[in-house]
Amino acid sequence: MVKKLFFVFVLCWFLFVGLFAMGQRPPAPPSPDMDEKPINSNEPIQQTKKRIREGTTFQNKRVFFRQTGSRTTMYTLDGNNRYVCLENLNLERILKSIAERPERGTWKIDGTFTEFNGENFVLISRAVVSLTDYSTKILQENQQNAKKKKEGN
Repeated sequence: MVKKLFFVFVLCWFLFVGLFAMGQRPPAPPSPDMDEKPINSNEPIQQTKKRIREGTTFQNKRVFFRQTGSRTTMYTLDGNNRYVCLENLNLERILKSIAERPERGTWKIDGTFTEFNGENFVLISRAVVSLTDYSTKILQENQQNAKKKKEGN
């Protein structure tokens, strides 16, 4: 009886650890479009992000996406702005497309800004994939490597 209880305890513990580990995601790779600048601790951090009013819409904004935990963040190509995306069917389709073809870097999207607790969020209403120079370069390199393999065999 004690052996059975111990076995059940160990089994449950492994299941719990496995489920916890599955929920952890590795950090997103840095985007080639964003320059990382070291922060000087002597300089005060300035808040340059301006809040956008509820209901403001936009069209054909060029962005790229990164997942942060269970949320998705949209970054503008200039790297100056980022907004958390509200989950909807359009975002689900974007994430599936990125999972299938990671070389698809940037998107042209239409959407609406919302506000909550002094922070802006984005609700995407339309999205079209748009290959960037970086994505096109990777695609061309992959095609060249495939040609070299064919010629080598």
